[in-house]
Amino acid sequence: MSAVKPVDNKPGEVTLFAFEKHEGIPTASGFCQKIECYLRFAGVEYAQQDTLPFKAPKKKLPYVDIDGIIIPDSQFIVRYIKEKGLADLDKSAGLTRLQVVEGVAYRGYWEEAIYPAIVRSRWFDKENEAVVAREVFGDLPFFIRIPLHWWFRRSLTNSLVAQGVGRHSDAEAEVILRKALESLEIRLTPTGTTTEWFHKTATPADIDAVISAMLINICGTNSNPFCKKIVLQSKVLCGYTKRAVEGFFPEFETLLKEIKEAEGKYGPVLEVL
Repeated sequence: MSAVKPVDNKPGEVTLFAFEKHEGIPTASGFCQKIECYLRFAGVEYAQQDTLPFKAPKKKLPYVDIDGIIIPDSQFIVRYIKEKGLADLDKSAGLTRLQVVEGVAYRGYWEEAIYPAIVRSRWFDKENEAVVAREVFGDLPFFIRIPLHWWFRRSLTNSLVAQGVGRHSDAEAEVILRKALESLEIRLTPTGTTTEWFHKTATPADIDAVISAMLINICGTNSNPFCKKIVLQSKVLCGYTKRAVEGFFPEFETLLKEIKEAEGKYGPVLEVL
């Protein structure tokens, strides 16, 4: 069950509707994880209600309830949180206008180009699909799990083909993913010997919620072994992930254990402050 227990929404509270989380590991959704990262980085209290996409306003997760207002889609959730005055990570981090724009561009790159390729690697590969299906639907009764799995995969694969990434071969998709992770490693390489946030600020910014969520999502599932291996072998990417998890998601004990095992195998990550 989810680490954040569902409760009745009260005035001033945030309820996050997302895929169920299993003990010790993150959600299978990068965008659900993104909103959790944003809320925890900002210190905003929230409750989680486990649900499924077909119940959501846009038939996808996450969505939130803030004071009775339903907001779907992670981009608009963050926008509403700022407009509501609940939090603004960019402002708190003291970003310049240029840094904000850079974060917006990098967010678009990862959310619209790279994450679809990650999802493709999960649902277009038979072995990976079996793993992610267990992670997402495994606790549901058989008579619900089978048709829901079929509907979800059909909707997802059709969407990925329409988007374009679903038309790539496995080899082509891996080129895209490897290049993205190698580029991110260069971008996150610190000036010293300790891990740093994306803009080298004292506190995380909006883009850190995105990047942290993507890396946590990659490492928190066994359904994309290609990407997971790259992240865990990188002292920079693994160190950045470790910083986010240790500092804000200590309940992800299984993921932390894997990170420590990777350190034992590939060498210690950069120092985490």
